[in-house]
Amino acid sequence: MTSLRPGLRSAVGALAVIGGFAVALVLATGLGSPGARAWLSGLAIAGAALAAGLACGLRALRTEDDARTRTTWLLFAAGALAHGFGDLVQVVHEHGRHQALPIPSLADAGYLLAGPLFAIALLRMAVPEPRAAARLRALVDGLMIGAAALLVGWVSVLGQAVHASTSGLIGKTLLIAYPVGDIAVITLAIYVVLRTRGAGRRSPLPVEPIAAAMIGFGLADVAHTYFSLTGGYAPGHLTDTGWLGGFVLLILAALVRPGYRGQAETEALPRQIGLMVPYFFIVVAVAASLIIPEITGTYDDATRWIRSSLILLMVIRQLLTLQENRALTGDLERRVSERTQELQASHTRFQALVENSSDVVVMVGGDGLTRYVSGSALRVFGVSAEQLTGIPLDTFLDESSRPDVAQAMTEVARSPLAAVTVEAKATMPDGQRIHIEATVTNLLDDPSVNAMVLNVRDISERRQLEDELVHQAFHDSLTGLANRSLFLDRVHHTMRRRTAGAAETVGVLFLDLDGFKEVNDSLGHATGDALLIDVARRLTSSLRPGDTIARLGGDEFAILVEGAATGEEFLGAAARIRQALEAAVVIDGRELFIRASIGIASAEVGTIGADQLIRNADLAMYRAKERQDGEPALYDPTMHSSLVERLALEAELRKAVAEEQLQVHYQPTYALDSGELTGVEALVRWPHAERGMVPPDVFIPLAEQTGLIHDLGQFVLRQACFQGQEWARLSPGTVLSIGVNVSGKQLQRHDFAAEVSRALHESGLPATSLVLEMTESVLMNDTDSTLRTLQALKAMGVRIAIDDFGTGYSSLSYLHRFPVDILKIDRSFVERLSGSGTGDEDSLVQSIVQLGRTLDLETIAEGIEEHSQLLALRRLGCTMAQGYHFGRPGPAETVSRLVAARASAEPVKA
Repeated sequence: MTSLRPGLRSAVGALAVIGGFAVALVLATGLGSPGARAWLSGLAIAGAALAAGLACGLRALRTEDDARTRTTWLLFAAGALAHGFGDLVQVVHEHGRHQALPIPSLADAGYLLAGPLFAIALLRMAVPEPRAAARLRALVDGLMIGAAALLVGWVSVLGQAVHASTSGLIGKTLLIAYPVGDIAVITLAIYVVLRTRGAGRRSPLPVEPIAAAMIGFGLADVAHTYFSLTGGYAPGHLTDTGWLGGFVLLILAALVRPGYRGQAETEALPRQIGLMVPYFFIVVAVAASLIIPEITGTYDDATRWIRSSLILLMVIRQLLTLQENRALTGDLERRVSERTQELQASHTRFQALVENSSDVVVMVGGDGLTRYVSGSALRVFGVSAEQLTGIPLDTFLDESSRPDVAQAMTEVARSPLAAVTVEAKATMPDGQRIHIEATVTNLLDDPSVNAMVLNVRDISERRQLEDELVHQAFHDSLTGLANRSLFLDRVHHTMRRRTAGAAETVGVLFLDLDGFKEVNDSLGHATGDALLIDVARRLTSSLRPGDTIARLGGDEFAILVEGAATGEEFLGAAARIRQALEAAVVIDGRELFIRASIGIASAEVGTIGADQLIRNADLAMYRAKERQDGEPALYDPTMHSSLVERLALEAELRKAVAEEQLQVHYQPTYALDSGELTGVEALVRWPHAERGMVPPDVFIPLAEQTGLIHDLGQFVLRQACFQGQEWARLSPGTVLSIGVNVSGKQLQRHDFAAEVSRALHESGLPATSLVLEMTESVLMNDTDSTLRTLQALKAMGVRIAIDDFGTGYSSLSYLHRFPVDILKIDRSFVERLSGSGTGDEDSLVQSIVQLGRTLDLETIAEGIEEHSQLLALRRLGCTMAQGYHFGRPGPAETVSRLVAARASAEPVKA
């Protein structure tokens, strides 16, 4: 249907235009014979009627949502098609037989059916109300209007025409039926316009075009009937134009877009006119039925019957109106009762909500006195509403809060409906102090309120929680001291402060507890926490009330000292701290002694930034920790330059490790009894392009601090393993042990044993040729994990050597516990050996050698530089040695020459 719509609409429009043009041409020019003109005119009218019916039917099919509108269009379509059928029958009969139709005929059936269909359709347009009583009253209105119009027409023209007619009874009856229906259609069309526009409604149908079509159609029918009853002939240009114009207007109404709603509501006639339309027609009709007969002197029974019917209809309408008014009154009373109950329930509900709300509603008049306080005050504040009513608002407010509340009230009073929220402190009659929050709203201009309305709530718990959260955010949870964030804020604030008079010096002291890690590791974190709490207490007691002390994390503390005149005051604070920490800390019956490394940095306010001052104190603390003498360290600029130098060296070391710029040198180890080469120790070297050969004691500690020791140690391990296998291929008969130093951080890695196994496997070096050297302190850190790693290495066949033996935590217990194979006597003992063999150092070395024999361990002496030392070691029973006396560490090529010389049986000097 959607695809056919444009074509059908165009076809209908074209048919209407052609028909109208043909009739207008014939009537205007008078072309052709009278019979031809009548036939052409009748054919055009029939076509226009059929086209109007088709257009209304299509419009009904396009109306999908509104069933009532669709039915109305179908009624108009049926009426137009019925009239068109009658016109078509008449044209065909008169053209074929050249004589008038007999009465009655099929054409009369079509004509008689068209009028009621049009009238019913107009009534449906006039009565859109869904209620049955309203529709019945509107129907009676329509009948009254039709009867009134018929009465006027009968007494004026129609009655006289009927009396003058020469037709038979049936003909007169049919001729009377036509104008009755036509007058009803005309009056209903007028009634539809007045009722619709008078009520200010928006109809879904085009009211004016349809009404004009019905009026044109009806007037043409009335004129035709009148001339037929009087024995005359109606002028064709009047009746034909009326019929044709009416159907063309109906076509146009059907072609109007569906969204058409007629004139705007603002242009509607007053509603009173629409309500008075039926009575206007009745008054005119009754007046005409009384005046016209007096003038013409003609009285008949039809006039009385019509007038009596009209009166009866008016009575019926009044009864219907009374019934409808009674129903409306009952409905109104019911709605008023329901609304009253709703308002009462709403009032009760509102009162219950207010009385049980967590807020207290307070109304304050312009005089500052409370006019109303909700009953929830007793539950929220512990004070009855009566105690708070009729008193000044600030009765229970604290002095500090009264100005804030007064300012809020003044601010809100400037603008109607303005609102602001204010917090205040209050003291209740029972002495309880609470925090309240009030939302103040200006309702002074509201006649039902005429007051300031305060929604007051108790926020004491929320404020307490907020204070606790703020305290937690800026304080250490363990010690209760300020945390890093609060300390930084205090320092920033202090360094920006300006004071009148002499310049103020500000100092920052950084503290780090020495040996705290050992306490945590050996005695547990609970003991460590108790120690930190006691230290925090002692630090607080040793400082002035205005100083700020903070725990920055772990065992680090910082102190901000303000208002110092000289730097001696900062040293005095450090001295008090040292004194406070001297006494033992007793935890679980155990005495613990703790010492702190203290760094001090000071500056005048405004000379440097807070971040720089804190950094300087941190650098000074690290200097004090390096000295290990317990004395505080004062910051000096060289510390910063040392830091810059360290950062630059770290960056260069990272690059050297990543690009494998480091080298591995090897120092030989010889058997003291035979002088044969038995092994080498791998030593890492860093040849720097600008710094030259960087000493190992410079970059090795740096590598351990930065974590680069893992990559560096893996590089040395792999280089040594591959080089050892290369020497084994060079001299298959020579078995060299390859010693590689291992850092404690390497040994703590869970995958260190796997790294060693991978290096041995990839290089092909036998595990028995690899010796991993580590100091005693390395073995003592994280002993359980270290023991598991050493046992895994021992299972591979790798040998373990203790380097610098005798300088650390020497104990027979760990020698039995750990799988140790070699003891390396520290060079400090070898340097002090005497030639006589009677010195203390000789006895110590002899004890170490004897310990090795007892535990079936090899002993290697380090640092042999003189021949006398060699002789002394041989006399004491040491088996192997290394040192500058045998040769300095050198590249792998140096050892390769020694190995090659031995393989060719060339004599080699030891």
